[in-house]
Amino acid sequence: MEEKKRRLLTSTRPSAMVDSDLTAEVDPTTGRPTASAKEPLSGWSIGWRLGATLVALVILTCGQFLNTNDFFPLGSLTQYATAKDLNGTVNSTCLEAQFPGEDEPRRLGFNAATVGIERGDIESQLDRVVSHPELLQTLADSYERLHPDDPKPEEMILCRTVTQLENGHSVGEPTKKILATWEVK
Repeated sequence: MEEKKRRLLTSTRPSAMVDSDLTAEVDPTTGRPTASAKEPLSGWSIGWRLGATLVALVILTCGQFLNTNDFFPLGSLTQYATAKDLNGTVNSTCLEAQFPGEDEPRRLGFNAATVGIERGDIESQLDRVVSHPELLQTLADSYERLHPDDPKPEEMILCRTVTQLENGHSVGEPTKKILATWEVK
């Protein structure tokens, strides 16, 4: 056992040693510097850390003033800023498609597997899509590409369901409002 300790103490390589200008504690059993040996940060290291922090703060501030999520995860934090009214309403964007031979539009899942985009990506640009319903053509094209064996939709319908809350619980059936429609080409 003593021989093993002696070999450990004498086998310290120079590359494991700390520069002489550093004050370091040495482990007496191994003769190597401990984790408390630290070299001060250079001016460059401090500068890029401060610069990255400043850039993140500027993006966060711009996201707040512009009220946009385009800079996610440094975008608007308004979703966390206010409490929901327990007797208010909950709005949810939905997507429907009218297929050939069907009497009623069919609700489509609003996700990447169904139409190639998530609900939040549309909700963040809802005003733009409502103003330019031709953007729904992209969702129809994505649906066709992702579901080649299914029938092609004839019409895309962007809608919103509104659920009334009472004491934080839904009351009655949700109502549906059509926001935009597009005849698929």
